[in-house]
Amino acid sequence: MAVMRSNEARSVSCKFITGVDEEGKEKYMSRAIGNFKTNADLEDINETVLAIASLYSYNVKTVTLTERSELEEE
Repeated sequence: MAVMRSNEARSVSCKFITGVDEEGKEKYMSRAIGNFKTNADLEDINETVLAIASLYSYNVKTVTLTERSELEEE
């Protein structure tokens, strides 16, 4: 039986280092950016996210891409 993907979506979460606590551990903040086209080039997505992240006064720790789809049997 064949399975089809539908309702595909991409989003990116950007984790920022906002400071250090009393024990010396980094403190973080995350921001999500959604609705990237599913056929968008990964380099373009990364460049866009880093351009938006540059508007914040914090350093970027990680950029995480999430892809979601519904699976349907034919």
